[in-house]
Parts: sequence; C-alpha cells; structure tokens
Amino acid sequence: MHKPNIILFITLVTLIILACVSSGCLSDLESKLPETMVINDHENTNNISDITENNTIADEYSNDHKNFSEESQLTSVGDIEENTNIETAPEPEPVTNNVEMLKIGSFNIQVFGVTKAGKTEVMETIVKIVHDYDIIAIQEIRDASQTSLPALMDMVNSDGYQYDYVISERLGRTSSKEQYAYIFNTDTVEITGDPQTYPEANGTDPFHREPFIAAFSSTEGNFDAVLMVIHTDPDEATEEINALDDVLEYSQNEYPYEKDFIILGDLNADGSYFDEDSTNDLDTYEWIINNSVDTTTKSTDYSYDRIILTDSSDFTGNSGVFRFDLEYGLDYNETVAVSDHYPVYAEFIAVNDED
Repeated sequence: MHKPNIILFITLVTLIILACVSSGCLSDLESKLPETMVINDHENTNNISDITENNTIADEYSNDHKNFSEESQLTSVGDIEENTNIETAPEPEPVTNNVEMLKIGSFNIQVFGVTKAGKTEVMETIVKIVHDYDIIAIQEIRDASQTSLPALMDMVNSDGYQYDYVISERLGRTSSKEQYAYIFNTDTVEITGDPQTYPEANGTDPFHREPFIAAFSSTEGNFDAVLMVIHTDPDEATEEINALDDVLEYSQNEYPYEKDFIILGDLNADGSYFDEDSTNDLDTYEWIINNSVDTTTKSTDYSYDRIILTDSSDFTGNSGVFRFDLEYGLDYNETVAVSDHYPVYAEFIAVNDED
C-alpha cells in the first residue's frame, strides 16, 4: 500500500536534481569544492615554503657554524704557530762553565762521611757548590765505607751534568784517615797523566796526609796545569807548608814541560798554626788567596785555605772566597752544617796557555 508513495518520492528527487542542473546550482557546488581544495593546496604550499625556509635557515646556520668552526680552528692553529714562533724556547740544558774561562776551587768539606751524606739539604748545597766549578779539590773525606762520595756524584750528575772524580787512598798517621778528591766537569776539562799521592822519601815523614797530585787540561783551548791538594796537620802546619817546596820540585820533574803548578787546600795557614807574616819556602810564588780574607764560616777570622801559583800568566785576576751562605740564603746553622770552611777559587783563561 506504500509503494506509490515511494515511487512518488523518487520521482520528486529526480525532478529536483534535473532542475538544479538546468539552473546551475550544481556548478556553484562544484565551484566551492575546487576553492576548498585550492585553499588547502595554498596552506600546503605555505607549509612547504615554511619547511623550505626552515631548511634554508638550517643550512645557513650549518654553514655559518661550519665556517665559524673552521675559522676558530684556523685561529687556534694560527695562535699556536704564533706562540710557537714567539714564545717557544729550546729544551733546558745543564749549565756548564764557559770554556774560555776555567774556574778552579778548593773546599774542606769537613768530616764528609755517611752521616753528612745522609742529610739531604746539606748534600743539595754541596751539589750546587760543585756545579760552580770546572775543577774542585775536596779535602777531609772521612768514610771507611767509601760510599759517600759516589752518593754525592750521583746527585751532582742527576740533572744531566757530566762530572767525574779521582780520589786518593785513605791517608793519615792515626786510625782517623782522610781522602782527597778532585771533582771535575768532563765537558770542560780532562785528566792527563796518572793522579798520584806524593811519595815521601824513604826514612822521612814530612806530611800527616801526603799531597794528592793530578794534571788537568781543558777540553777546548789549551790550558793545562798540575794541581797539588793538601790538608796540613794544624800542629805541624808551618813544617808541612815549607815541605811543599819538595812536592813542587817532584811534580816539576814528573811534568818537565809544564809551567803551571797550583798548590791548593786547607793549609791551616793562619792563627796559632802558622805565622802568615813570616817568611816560608813558598814566598817566591803568588798566594792569590791572601792574608786578608776569612775562609771560615764560624765566628773565627782566619785565612786557612789557600791557592798558590807558580805562574800567574793565565790567571784572570778573579779569585776569592765563595760565600755560599749569602749566595743560597742560608742561616748560620744551615751554613755550618755544610762545613766550617768556605770554598776558595781562582779563574783562569783557557785559550792563551803557551806551555
């Protein structure tokens, strides 16, 4: 009974659609659809532009960052090169004495043995003193173990220095024996001949500790000399000083072509031990450490330590007492812990020796 109504409804809808087509309302509907799509397309285009713009900014940032990094790297390298050119210094090298001048010293190191070798600060001061010389003659080594001087040499050469030493036998008339040593810088001097203890004539005993004789020459230049180190016995200082003339004569016979002979050491040549104003058998030679200087570190004022030259033609005129307390800023206790003597020294020209 309802079928006619349905047929009537379908027919009515069909007529309405046909009327819309003929009147153009469908075109309006179609025109709206593309517009909507265009709007969406425009929005998509804007999104693409945004993406492109963002990518461009990112690329620019990336390029700028890359350029900045490269510039920074170049600047850093430039700074390094500039600093290298301006500030880079050669590797430090051990200090060596000027080969045109040679500095020779003498030092009574005062009872140098195991006890003193065990005192680090004392040993460090002695090392500094040694480094100041091309040759330094050491007196009063008292060490039955024979370990103290090698320990000192290890410290002397610990920073690349090239020092060596020669040492005498243990000397003395009593059970208390002493040794002499020459410590020398092998970069500037070398031993020539065989070091030896002065051989006392048969039936004589002029020295409590016989002098130790060694010949040296410069590694560059032509300086050479024979050194004779002694530590006289205080009670027999006058007799031993006068007997040094015989040691000199012996050395001159051993080295007949040499003119430069140097007597040095703790001669105890002052005070009650020796009348420095009286005559002696070495008066004809030059005492370049004279009577006016104090070679002791304590409150005493004596010229115990000496350097005596047979020929002063190579002597520069520079000599004296090395006040290591003033040089290294030591107080009294620190100073006397090293020794009761100061080193004495003399400087020589290494290039004009004619003998």
